[in-house]
Amino acid sequence: MSQDYISGSLCVQKIKMKLNIQKISKYGRRNLYRLWVCWIFTTAFSSGVNAAPVKTDPFVSIDALFRSTYADARQHTLKDTGPIIIASGEDLTLLQSGKELKSASPPSGYRALTTVSHITLTVFLLLEPYGEGVVSPDRLKKFRQLSRFAQTAKNSITDRLADDLQLATNQKIIIDISQDFIQKILTEKKWIAIDLSSFLEKVKPLILNNVTHAAKFRIDHFHEQITAWKKQMPPKEWDRLHVIISGPVMPRKNNLAVQYFSKLFGVRGEGLKITYAESVFQQKKLLQIFGTNLLDTQIGRGYFADPWRMHRDLLGNAAAVYLDGVTLSFPEPGQLN
Repeated sequence: MSQDYISGSLCVQKIKMKLNIQKISKYGRRNLYRLWVCWIFTTAFSSGVNAAPVKTDPFVSIDALFRSTYADARQHTLKDTGPIIIASGEDLTLLQSGKELKSASPPSGYRALTTVSHITLTVFLLLEPYGEGVVSPDRLKKFRQLSRFAQTAKNSITDRLADDLQLATNQKIIIDISQDFIQKILTEKKWIAIDLSSFLEKVKPLILNNVTHAAKFRIDHFHEQITAWKKQMPPKEWDRLHVIISGPVMPRKNNLAVQYFSKLFGVRGEGLKITYAESVFQQKKLLQIFGTNLLDTQIGRGYFADPWRMHRDLLGNAAAVYLDGVTLSFPEPGQLN
């Protein structure tokens, strides 16, 4: 007879002594409920006691222990890193002494240049990926929306670029050229490549001029904010400052923020002072990547006597040597098993 059955039976006997089985009062129903709970509990407890121990793979256990130990060490490393600046697009965030400070908004002129440039890129994206020919109703609807938005934006260009009226005039020219092309698309409901090429040839010089000014706007915006924060930061804290740059994959090469902070710190791009986190925009995950950067540098320095060893594929050197000595080929069809 199993232990759980005996334990459950004892519960039944104790409750029966208190119950009048012929007349189950409200008190009796309550005790019957207790009986059921008691039986379930003792059965579950006894089953757990008698269950056979689960065998674990020691290799899996070692790897799991390594990963948890690494995560703990990374978290410990992050506790004493000094101030951190997170750069995401045109926005800056300073993390210092448990506080979080946000940068001021960039100048309105910067947003005007980027948004007007987006008008022309939106036109391109509504046509080129789909090929020449008839424009679908859904895309025609977006063209009409773009036309309305562009006209509204044109009305506020001068206010946004009051310090550079020529630049403001250039934005209006871009919008007018775009509107003419949009109206042609809406009228004909189709397009050919030569029309798009002609449109791009007209706007590209103006767009490239926007790119030049937008870069200046953003760098000046960065430096103004960093200067203000530096004034409030003790020299020792400034020396311990690190930067995490959050951005998409494609603009990593020649990234504006990487270039700016590299010149500011006198370093050669990404490294111990500057961390680039591809396609990561949540602060918690950004800090994890930064912590990995710091901890891997410690591992490289202390374990391999090379601080950058863990910043590249650990198997990379061995893989290159092995691949140089082998021929990669496939068996002939007749040799397949």
